[in-house]
Amino acid sequence: MPFLITAYDHPNKETEREAVRQAHRDYLASFGKRLLGSGALLDETGTKIVGGASLLDTDDLEEARSFEAEDPYAKAGIRADVKIVPWRLRWWVGTFDKAGHRPSEM
Repeated sequence: MPFLITAYDHPNKETEREAVRQAHRDYLASFGKRLLGSGALLDETGTKIVGGASLLDTDDLEEARSFEAEDPYAKAGIRADVKIVPWRLRWWVGTFDKAGHRPSEM
């Protein structure tokens, strides 16, 4: 079952975020197809990054916690609040699967 990871940043961390952005992207890429999606969370204007969200295809909560803890953004002290919750993937690209999709295995 995938885990949805939402992470909100401390305010005014733009310089720190930019300094490790490429390391963060390289880290995400290292998960290949198991990282189903990831992207920035934006403020209400849609112009300022306030955090990020990722969807990691794993059945292991500890692996999801490690995924977040080892992210360069987390290591740089940018993250203020992180939530990790199991997320049952039922709809995938317009298709319902009663048992739940496993797109990283496709």
